[in-house]
Amino acid sequence: MSTIQTGTHEKYGVHYKTLTLTDGEYAFTVTPEKGGMATSFTKNGEEYLWLRDKNFESTDRPRCGIPILFPNCGRPDGGVHHFDGADCPIEIHGLADLVPWQVKTAADDAIELTLAPNGLTKFVYPFEFLLTMRYTLCGNTATLALTVANHGDKEMPFSVGFHPYFAASNLDNVSFAIQAATCSEDAKGEQPAAPEVITLTRKPGSADSIRLLTGVKSPMIMQDAGNGHKVTVAFDESCFGNGVLWQQDAERFVCMEPWNGWANSVNEAGKHETLAPGAEKTFAWSITIE
Repeated sequence: MSTIQTGTHEKYGVHYKTLTLTDGEYAFTVTPEKGGMATSFTKNGEEYLWLRDKNFESTDRPRCGIPILFPNCGRPDGGVHHFDGADCPIEIHGLADLVPWQVKTAADDAIELTLAPNGLTKFVYPFEFLLTMRYTLCGNTATLALTVANHGDKEMPFSVGFHPYFAASNLDNVSFAIQAATCSEDAKGEQPAAPEVITLTRKPGSADSIRLLTGVKSPMIMQDAGNGHKVTVAFDESCFGNGVLWQQDAERFVCMEPWNGWANSVNEAGKHETLAPGAEKTFAWSITIE
C-alpha cells in the first residue's frame, strides 16, 4: 500500500511544494504548482524521469517531467484555434502545463489535482471546463488519469496527451518494443506503414529526432542498455491512438508519449474529442519502471 508525503522541491533554486506517493522502494512525486505534473519517479532513489534544470526553475512551458497536454497536442496551424468564427491564440501543447493546479485530495491512496478556467485560459480557450488529474502508485506502476468535464452550455472540442521525459544514458543505447500502424516524421499527408522494428535515431543536421505513430498498440516499451532501465507505458487504446517518440541532441532523455490528437486536430472535424454540456471523460494510462 502506498503512503503520502509532503515536501519542498529546492533542487534548482526554486521552492515548489511537492506531494509524493511511496510504496516500498518506489516513490512518485507530483508538483501541483508546476502545471500539476509529475516530476520524479524513483526506484531505490534512482531517477527514471528527467528534469531540465533552467527550464524547471523558470516560468516557461515545462520541458521536463510529465507535462499534461490540453486542449491540444502540438501547435495548431498558425498558432490559433478557430471557435465560433474567432481566432484564439494557443501555445504549443495547450494551457494545462502553464498554470498551477489546485490540490483536491492528498491521501495515501491517491493525489488528486484540479484545474478550472481563469482569465488566462478563457482568453485562449473560451470553454467552461474542469480538469481533474488523479495519480496513484502501486508497487512499480504509477497510474495517471485525467478527467475532462464540460461545465458549460456548448459542445467542447479538445485533444489530450502526455509528454513524459524519461532519463536515458544515450540514444544509441535505447531500443523500443512498439507496435503501430504508421510511423513518420510529419503528421501531415499520407502516413507510411510502420516498420516491424521502430527505432529513434539522430537525424543528420537536426537538433532533435522524432517519430509520429498512429494506430499504436498498448503497451509501448523502451529499454536502455546503458543505465539498465526498462519503462513500460500502457494505456486505453480507445483513449490514446497516437504515440510520439522524441529526443534532443545533447540531452539525456527520450520521450515516449501517449496522445489522442495531432497539432491541428482541434481545428479539424472528426479528429478531436467533443464533450456535450454536462459530460465528462477520463483518459488513463500507466508507467511501470524496472
